[in-house]
Amino acid sequence: MEKTNKLETHRIWLFLIITFVITYAWTIGLIWPRVLGRDVATLSQEEQIINVALTAVLMFFPALGVLITRLITREGFKNAMLRLNLKGNVRYYLIGWFGPFVLTVIGAVLYFLIFPSEFTLDSYLAQMATLPVSPKVFWIVQLLLMMIAPLLNLVTCFGEEWGWRGYLLPKVAQRMKFLPTVLLTGFIWGIWHAPIIVAGHNYGMGYPGYPWWGIVAMCLFCIVGGTLFSYITLKTRSCWPAVFAHGMMNGTASIGVIFLADPMVYDRFVGPVPTGIIGAAAYIVVAVWIVLGDKEIRS
Repeated sequence: MEKTNKLETHRIWLFLIITFVITYAWTIGLIWPRVLGRDVATLSQEEQIINVALTAVLMFFPALGVLITRLITREGFKNAMLRLNLKGNVRYYLIGWFGPFVLTVIGAVLYFLIFPSEFTLDSYLAQMATLPVSPKVFWIVQLLLMMIAPLLNLVTCFGEEWGWRGYLLPKVAQRMKFLPTVLLTGFIWGIWHAPIIVAGHNYGMGYPGYPWWGIVAMCLFCIVGGTLFSYITLKTRSCWPAVFAHGMMNGTASIGVIFLADPMVYDRFVGPVPTGIIGAAAYIVVAVWIVLGDKEIRS
C-alpha cells in the first residue's frame, strides 16, 4: 500500500511538472513577446487571430501531461475516466451541459440589477438592424449555437478536463476529503492560468495591482467553478460531464457583455462575465451548496 501511494504521488508530481513546464514555456516564449507592453486595441486582426490560436493550444497541454505521465510510469489507460457511465448519471450530464449557461445568465442579470446604468439595448439593436436576417431568426440561431457550445468546444475543453478532473482530481480525492480536494485542485488549475493572466487573458493588463490581483481572482474562480466540475466528475466517475460544463461555460461566458453600455470599458473583476465576483455569484452559491449539502461527497 505504501509503495502504491508513493507511486501515485510520483505520478501527480510528474503530471504537474510536465503540464506546467510546457504551458509556461509556450506562454512565455510565444505569447508574452506578442502582447506584453502593448495595448490590445492596437493589435492587428491577424495578430489577434494568432494570439487566440496560441492561447487555445494551451488547453491541450494538461491532456498531453496525462498522456506522457501514463506512458512514462506505465500506468496504462484502464482507469482513465473516459467512459461515459450514463446509467443512473444522466442528471449530472444535464447539470454539466446546461448548468453553466444558467449560472452565467443569473450572474449577468444580477450584475445589471445592481448596475442598471451599465445595461443598454442600443448597440445590440443597432447590430440587429444590419443583419441580413430577422432578429427572430438570429436569436434562434444564437440560442441553438449556445445550446451546442459543449460540442463546439469539445476538443479544447477535453484537453483541459482530462488533465484536471480526469487525472489530478481522482488521485487527490483518494487522499483528501472533498473540500480540501477542490481547494487544492482549483488552486492548481488557477495557478496554471497565471502566465496568460499576465498576458491579459480574462482581466486585461491595465488594472491596479496587475498582474497579481488577476492571478488571485483567477484562482478563486477556478476553485469555485472547479467545485461544480469536480462534483459531477466524482459522481459519474467520468471526465465528460466536466468537459461539457467547461465547454458551455466558455461558450456563454460573454453573453452579458453584449448588453453593456460600453463593452470596451467594464470592470472584469466585478462582472457581468463569470470571472467577476458578481458574475460568478450563482457559481459561488452552487459551490457552497455542494460542499455543505451533499453528505455523500463530503465523506
